[in-house]
Amino acid sequence: MQNQSALTLANITWLVAALAFVIAPHMARLPIWVGAVCIAAGAARWLIARNGWRTPKWWWMAAIAIGVFVGAYWEYKRIFGREVGVTLLIVMLCLKTLEIKMKRDVLVVIFIGFFLAMTNFLYSQSIFMGGYMFICAWIFVATLIGFNRIGTEASIRERLVPAAWLLLQAIPLMLVLFFLFPRLAGPLWTMPQEDRARSGLSDSMSPGDISKLSLSDAVAFRVDFEGAIPENADLYWRGPVLGQHEGRSWRAYNVTDVPQLNYTSEGAAIAYRVTLQPHNKPWLFALDMPGSLPADAYFLADYQMRSKTPIQALRAYEMTSYLRYRAGTGLGERELRPYLRYVNTINPRAIAYGQKLRETYPDNKDLIEALLKRYNTEFNYTLEPPSLGENPVDEFFFDTKKGFCEHYSSSFVFILRAAGIPARVVTGYQGGELNPITRQLVVRQSEAHAWSEVWLADLGWVRIDPTFAVSPLRINRGMGAALGPSGIFDTLAGADGLGLLNQLRYSWDAVNSRWNQWVIGFSADRQRGLLDQIGLDNLDWKQLALWMVGGLFLAGGAMSAILLLQTYRSRKTPVVAAYDKFCAKLAAVGITRAPHEGPLDLLARIGRERPPLLAEATIVIEAYVAARYAVSKDPVDALREFMKRVRSVRASR
Repeated sequence: MQNQSALTLANITWLVAALAFVIAPHMARLPIWVGAVCIAAGAARWLIARNGWRTPKWWWMAAIAIGVFVGAYWEYKRIFGREVGVTLLIVMLCLKTLEIKMKRDVLVVIFIGFFLAMTNFLYSQSIFMGGYMFICAWIFVATLIGFNRIGTEASIRERLVPAAWLLLQAIPLMLVLFFLFPRLAGPLWTMPQEDRARSGLSDSMSPGDISKLSLSDAVAFRVDFEGAIPENADLYWRGPVLGQHEGRSWRAYNVTDVPQLNYTSEGAAIAYRVTLQPHNKPWLFALDMPGSLPADAYFLADYQMRSKTPIQALRAYEMTSYLRYRAGTGLGERELRPYLRYVNTINPRAIAYGQKLRETYPDNKDLIEALLKRYNTEFNYTLEPPSLGENPVDEFFFDTKKGFCEHYSSSFVFILRAAGIPARVVTGYQGGELNPITRQLVVRQSEAHAWSEVWLADLGWVRIDPTFAVSPLRINRGMGAALGPSGIFDTLAGADGLGLLNQLRYSWDAVNSRWNQWVIGFSADRQRGLLDQIGLDNLDWKQLALWMVGGLFLAGGAMSAILLLQTYRSRKTPVVAAYDKFCAKLAAVGITRAPHEGPLDLLARIGRERPPLLAEATIVIEAYVAARYAVSKDPVDALREFMKRVRSVRASR
């Protein structure tokens, strides 16, 4: 393992290419200087192998390493954490390639490369990334095979085919570990994440925020209903509640948590299961109004449902909800006062209009009906509303009269507060798309929505959606029906008379859903449910560990038996038979080959114990290695050459 004969240009090229392949997904999130260092290190390593140059002195490498640490600290202002840790690992691995002097160094680089491949899952656990990392492992194993090749240079096929077989042989062990390894509570890929923004709703809202989000086709969550799916108009997925007016924007109040929600349900509960994509925020989504509380979650007094920790990995939870309810009927002036406040130094026309409505309509219900009627007759629903200035409500309500859901909900709440009616903005999602293959409701970011809640003395908090007054199609049939195709895919799908594109989309979504359920979301609960189905119920972690060890022994034993059978069959080949005759001749002169002793080890022992035999034994053993292990262009010629060498040894003794 300490020789340099394997450090050929082809092997080094494979090693550099394998590292580039595993580092590639990281490049988009790495600083530019890190990419430059990696490319320079890879090119330098290749040139060293090509031209036979000496590796850099240790003090050069020490100086570069110190510079990298200083650069990482300058870039991230810390030396601990996911981003800086991955950055340092990548750069140091690239620099390690410059120090390769023997095969042992190659093994260190490849093994660290396997670990580096796993760091990609810190950023994405998609099915694409899973497939990409499998290819990375395949290339690394192929590289390792090339470095351990004896005699001749391995071709691409001679690297990739054995590597593929090795990975296939590892699949039974992988499945045993995956399904039986004891899991902690939570999904499989619960990993520490740094606080960074992701696509999704926020705890604040300004004009244009949700309209931008509605351009995204990314999945927010998927829902499996136990019974019939409610009508689209009833699918209001409650998220952050925004009650604090800050001029151009709305923000959530610091509301206290409560042990249970204050409402009276009407009708039967709806049961369903939500599979929520990570969004790095604490809120969970449920149909308005939630009737149950998932584990590790809590309620807020404004009927929000939140997780105790940010959603940084796929989260699945069981829910019940009530579509008909009365909420907050017993609230007093102190609880309602925050929902009457507004910034009175801007939007003077909207304030005056709200006060005029109050004078005209003493009854709150009549006032609300009159305001909704104006939305219905004078306003247009659009994804590209005009920009607004210092008085956004005035300019929207009296001038442009074109907007998206956040324009309608925010202006509606502002005017009602000016009229003395408690109101607030609720954000979340509205609607969803049914996948006919999985029967799941897929809720995408494009379904992001904002509506209003108004407090009425006899009814409590009542959901009123002014967007429905402007565009009933948006609520009843979705945004696509209201605005038409909003992206290239929707445009192409609309022109596809056979519906092939939609079928392809549904199929791919079904694959992603199964990946999320059985790989990313394979939590302790799902593992327990699977074991219950096969009769292994009520297992604690110790019993589960014993089953896992037994499964590993069973799978490993089966693979070992297959390999032993192949080895037994291979010993009947002419090459092995001739080699046995050669070993018998050596035994006659006092050199007996041990069962575990390979040909090169045997040759080394001949050199130590019988130097006069070394030259002739070298010719025979090299011919044996070429005939049995090297995939030559003409295996028949290699066999004939080896048989000739063995006969010549026999004839000379």
